[in-house]
Amino acid sequence: MADRTVERATTSKGRPRRRPDRALSAAKYDAKHQELVDIAAHVFARRGFHATSIDDLVEATGLTRGGLYHYIARKEDLLIAAHERFIEPLLENARAIAAEALPADDALRRLAHALMHDIATYQDQVTVFLHEWRAIETDPEWSHVREARREFEWIVESILRRGGAEGRFIVRDPHLTCLGFLGMINYAYMWYRPHGPYTADAIAEHFVEIFLSGIRAQVA
Repeated sequence: MADRTVERATTSKGRPRRRPDRALSAAKYDAKHQELVDIAAHVFARRGFHATSIDDLVEATGLTRGGLYHYIARKEDLLIAAHERFIEPLLENARAIAAEALPADDALRRLAHALMHDIATYQDQVTVFLHEWRAIETDPEWSHVREARREFEWIVESILRRGGAEGRFIVRDPHLTCLGFLGMINYAYMWYRPHGPYTADAIAEHFVEIFLSGIRAQVA
């Protein structure tokens, strides 16, 4: 039988290009992993991280133990992934807002809406992380978690500093002011309800107006 030469497609950087069937398998794996993270976050938010057993997760996901361990190595992985689930889209929005040439008060308003929408969309993930983060603070992955959260804080702080430089804000301590901004909105996760009396936009707008009224420079 004659030899057959098989060409391997490569990317522009010379790396082997993933075969379509492998790409599809990877996409299905990622989608299933994301689904499991969301289910686990829902269970953790209601039962607590430590009170939830692997058997509870097996029951909630409909997988076998072996099937569950195909996607995770340990329960803590789900807690870290829950954090990534809500922080990644939030950071993407925050970076885009910071890159725009917006007045500082408009940028802060946009950040308030982005943060509140993130809480509304990923309420289970935010709830379980804010309740249970101490379960992973000694984990090697904690540095990644801390860096992501610090980047968002830095974006807020940078806009506060810029507002001060522009003469729009009076901010004596940008870091402490940033923590006040985050604390004001972050804990909406405790009482926000999708079908409640206030929409995510209404909450963000009301809170940011209260906040801006405290730091906005008065025009003589």
